[in-house]
Amino acid sequence: MLTVSMPEMKDAVRHVAVRKRHPIMIWGKPGIGKSEGIKQVAFEFGATIENNCFVDIRLSQYDSVDLRGIPVPHADATTVWNMPATIPFKGNPKFDETAKVIFLFLDELNSGATGVLAACYQLINDRRVGEHDLMDNVIIIGAGNRETDRGVTTRMPTPIANRLTHYELQEDVDAVCIHFQSLKLPNVGIAFLQFRKPLLSTFDPAKPDKAFATPRTWQKAFDYYSDKEMPDALKQASMAGAVGQGPSAEFWGFVDVWHKVIPVSKIIADPHGAKLPDEASMRYATAVNVSGELTTKNVAPLHTYLKRMEPTYLILAWHLAIKRDKTLFGTSQFLELAKDYKAVFS
Repeated sequence: MLTVSMPEMKDAVRHVAVRKRHPIMIWGKPGIGKSEGIKQVAFEFGATIENNCFVDIRLSQYDSVDLRGIPVPHADATTVWNMPATIPFKGNPKFDETAKVIFLFLDELNSGATGVLAACYQLINDRRVGEHDLMDNVIIIGAGNRETDRGVTTRMPTPIANRLTHYELQEDVDAVCIHFQSLKLPNVGIAFLQFRKPLLSTFDPAKPDKAFATPRTWQKAFDYYSDKEMPDALKQASMAGAVGQGPSAEFWGFVDVWHKVIPVSKIIADPHGAKLPDEASMRYATAVNVSGELTTKNVAPLHTYLKRMEPTYLILAWHLAIKRDKTLFGTSQFLELAKDYKAVFS
């Protein structure tokens, strides 16, 4: 199978899973955002856990009978299987058959026991288990770690694999940084990941490290860093315990660079005369810092300053900014930029 970026994976969910109603499977390393990306697309369709339109099923926690329900003796000496309350089968009052779409997310799909995966044959192939049919508005998405990732996995049976459309998610620094901006995580962390892109994910199944960098662990690490009540020594220990000692040490070295970045207020006051950074690390830090502050009100001076930098940093700043604030698309500065760099912003 081919690898896809986070935006491409989201498009696969929108077009293949939702529009065409074909079940799909997302593979990838631990912690790179498979589940989070799927949840973000579900939210676009109004599907959340709270309104029971996003159903998160962990098959590693299920037995085969859990998918069909509990057998109950009937008055005519037959057996009736009461459907499980956790799955959106027709007639289940917990779910809304009139909703636009219900996401049935089979997370850790390939971690289920062999008997559970056998029961999934019918769920995925025929959209039913026993006498219980899935609601017509249900779409099926699976996700799991690769067999080479040394996780708790079961080899996926061929009949299930053949029914799914498969994608392997690759690390995507820009998508992660845009997501981190939306979470209001510190700009210094986003600038660091742009500067040291290989450190976004340091997972190596051949190494026994308990702490390694992934988008999931970086999110925790930046949360520790921005915690004003946490002592610095504990911050450093906690970040090392989340992303690993090496990546954490590099981040703290980058923090020293960040403290030297020219304030955005000074750039706005004098966009033509404000000092340009010399070192690459400082240029990344400055571009991301400006990106995080870019608005329709200050776009003119900040764009003037960014144009004085190399195109790499100009494009980086705008790329992150327009993903954060869609109103920037309408500015004359962006229209000028898009005209000059059609291949990037088309």
